[in-house]
Amino acid sequence: MQKRGAGRAATRAAKPRASARKPVATPPGRGAETRARIVAAALGEFADRGFEGASTREISAAASVNQGLITYHFASKESLWKAAVDAMFEELDRELATLAGELATLDVRGRLRALLVRWVRFVAAHPEQMRLMVQEGKSDGPRLAWLVDRHLRRFYELFDALAREAQDAGLIAADLPRAHLYYIVIGAASLIFTAAPECRRLTGRDPLRRATVEAHADALLRLLLR
Repeated sequence: MQKRGAGRAATRAAKPRASARKPVATPPGRGAETRARIVAAALGEFADRGFEGASTREISAAASVNQGLITYHFASKESLWKAAVDAMFEELDRELATLAGELATLDVRGRLRALLVRWVRFVAAHPEQMRLMVQEGKSDGPRLAWLVDRHLRRFYELFDALAREAQDAGLIAADLPRAHLYYIVIGAASLIFTAAPECRRLTGRDPLRRATVEAHADALLRLLLR
């Protein structure tokens, strides 16, 4: 005959432990929405703190999700960083795609003007992009290599080809090295927005107001083009 105590012990052993953690799952139909919120929050954290400084705890808090959902949707912190960067450039690609038809009808001056105005508007609306680029561009390594090869090189080559056309047409000084020109334009277009709090305190102007954004685009074009 089985002892009473042994029977209770066997019953307890057969039951799952109440303290065991279950995998964090996303309710059906909400996975894509949750993933997008995590990516958006991660982009802000990586832009402000850099890859090393950003934590999944802060990202989950900013996204208002359980921290376990980051592990559920992303294999690693680096995978999340890559997803955030991809999302950032996908938005830029969509923005530029809306210009494709217009650019096909313009001369080189018109194309340069249209692209730079759209770029200024984009970085004003998404200052976190350039903050992240500055964070990653400070030191060389595998993440920077991935970023350059996957995204940046094609934009640099697009700008370089257009700048060459503009120089050949006499719109930009021919003796300006285009590598320098690229960083001059990138910096001039974006710094006022990435340092928006400084601009407000220093000048009393809000750089993110629509009128200020348009005035900044016009100033950049007047400085660049003859």
